[in-house]
Amino acid sequence: MGKVLYLQWDCFGEEYICASFQKVGLQVEMYPLPYGKVSMRRDEIFENNLTECLLGGEYEFVFSFNFFPAVAIASNKANLKYVSWTYDSPFMYLYSMTIKLPTNVAFCFDDAVVDELKSKGVETIHYLPMAAPVDLYDKMYCGFSNRTEYESDISFVGSMYTEARQDLMKNLSGVAPQVQQFLETLIQLQLQSYAVPILEKFLNPGILVELQNVCPIEIDPDEMQSEAWMYANYFLARETTARERTQIISALSERYPLKLYTPEATPNIPGADNKGPVDYCDEMPYVFKNSKINLNISLKSIYSGIPLRAFDIMGCGGFLISDFQADFNGLFVPDEDYVFYTTPEDLYAKVDYYLEHEDQRKRIAVNGYAKVKEKHTYDIRVQEILRKLN
Repeated sequence: MGKVLYLQWDCFGEEYICASFQKVGLQVEMYPLPYGKVSMRRDEIFENNLTECLLGGEYEFVFSFNFFPAVAIASNKANLKYVSWTYDSPFMYLYSMTIKLPTNVAFCFDDAVVDELKSKGVETIHYLPMAAPVDLYDKMYCGFSNRTEYESDISFVGSMYTEARQDLMKNLSGVAPQVQQFLETLIQLQLQSYAVPILEKFLNPGILVELQNVCPIEIDPDEMQSEAWMYANYFLARETTARERTQIISALSERYPLKLYTPEATPNIPGADNKGPVDYCDEMPYVFKNSKINLNISLKSIYSGIPLRAFDIMGCGGFLISDFQADFNGLFVPDEDYVFYTTPEDLYAKVDYYLEHEDQRKRIAVNGYAKVKEKHTYDIRVQEILRKLN
């Protein structure tokens, strides 16, 4: 096989998928992506430079985690396949009209988003769930998986969405009181409506006018998403997730030892042992391996997809309890490979049960690990990508 140009930016999974490309005989060349420095929607200088590189490189295809319109434009000019695998949510670039360019082979981890884009006439989008580098995790432990500094009854790794940079709701604080009450009611309804995204559906034109008055946003002519999509997914979904994670972690940390690995201080959750951020490659696997229960509380803008965190937990041999996400169906068996909950009260009861029933908890963790190792590694995903390309 030939070469693949890998677009390099600060993302998860780079070394894992590059190693998998190399295992099938592909030579990987790295191309630094100026993500955050130039617009990945459209930048003529970047596009011309990338097109020139692609024309002179004799590549089989170009690859990036997440889809970038400027890359799609450059790849189309070079008549070269652009393979992308989007795992961020929300990710507005995925809704660019450039995704319809015929040189795209775009993958997304959320099947509901794939269906939504197909309904908009996008024929280049495909469902591809995330993966875990199980062989690498196996080598990390080498018989000394019990790292006491990472032991805990319960662990949660992730943002609390209370950080200043994540708190976009503050930009809507100037709306009229009746609108503020409407948004509050909508958030409360979403908190009670597990597995059914409702935020975007209830943002009617009158409410959108009020939101635009205090926090105007512009939809580029190139974009397929709506104003309601933007406010729902970037503002309301983050606020709803912040409240849900705070409620659940506060309640559980009052009953059991709970370690929280998150970027900023959490004085509003005094019972949790906040350990700060954890390194994804070097530390996180030990957290998952040595926690009796690992929580996945999905961001509310993830409609049906299984977050990367869940694959990593199971791929490390950790026991997973997750909120319900429809994409688990068909990939994993509940109460056999993992456990899901449908309400906070259901979660608390299941945490109580599985902390008391160690044998069942360990059996489920072993099953989940075996399923990921057999069917959901980066090596397997690369094979699926290549089959679609061919």
